[in-house]
Amino acid sequence: MADRERSSARRRSAAGGREAPATAAALSIRVVSRATEIEPDTLRMWERRYGFPKPDRRDGGSRVYTESDVETLLLIRRALAEGYRPGEVVHLPVPELTRLISTTAPTRAVPPTVDAALGALAKDDVSALRKALRRAAELLGPKKFVTEFAHPASVKVGELWADGMIEVRHEHLFTTCLSRQLHLMLSTFEGAARGPSVLLATLPDEPHSLGLEMIAVVLAASEVTPRLLGVDTPPDQIVAAARAHSSDAVGLAIMPPADLEKVGAHIRWMLSELPRRVPIWAGGAGASKLELGLEGLVIVRDWLALDDAIRRLARSGS
Repeated sequence: MADRERSSARRRSAAGGREAPATAAALSIRVVSRATEIEPDTLRMWERRYGFPKPDRRDGGSRVYTESDVETLLLIRRALAEGYRPGEVVHLPVPELTRLISTTAPTRAVPPTVDAALGALAKDDVSALRKALRRAAELLGPKKFVTEFAHPASVKVGELWADGMIEVRHEHLFTTCLSRQLHLMLSTFEGAARGPSVLLATLPDEPHSLGLEMIAVVLAASEVTPRLLGVDTPPDQIVAAARAHSSDAVGLAIMPPADLEKVGAHIRWMLSELPRRVPIWAGGAGASKLELGLEGLVIVRDWLALDDAIRRLARSGS
């Protein structure tokens, strides 16, 4: 009897206070993510912040979860859908989660829309704008926040400013608030360097950093280490930084109205100076107009193309 009790206690300890089955299936983080519809980066963030889920590790360091973890995560997801915040429910034991779900009227949490955020911007309501960004980031997770909310909102802000619907101060305010949210999200990945690394910069005469910051969040959420060098950077300094940090790729944000002839010259020179294994990823609205056909240059036209580039980079390093 004592042995059985000690075994049960060990299983509860390994599961963060939740009873784990004596023989548990070893599920990868991707399998768990598909089963629960919770992004892998969110699972890692909860592990760091709240201590659950607390997976075991294989010899290679990869996380493995149990079926009990999946069942608990499904309860957590239901609680989040009913309006609770992660900090309120992720650490709770199963009986308490079940009680909350059974006693709470369903009020499915829906991320704020881009229009709602821009409505707050137009009214100069900084508090409402920050709240919309924060809530969208919390509910969507890093990658979806960037691709489905932050990027479309940034494009819309540019269009509204070009059409005279908002003033330049609104554009600056939006950029400041979004940049703050992106850096906050990046901070959750600090100290978790893993996978290949990508140096991010813009070439001379390109002062905009928001695109780099969005790309950095997507990279970090994809188990790639982003290194933000910054904007308006001379090509020789980009090459020097890539060498100093042993970067696996260099990412450049190129926005109109960039001088594409000058950009092309910079890229040709950089490719001649970088190690042959290090590609240059060129993204942004201006990059799609580059037609250099250079070996080592990857034109990243959209977020799906970025995912493809990340997968190729991971394979090249394996």
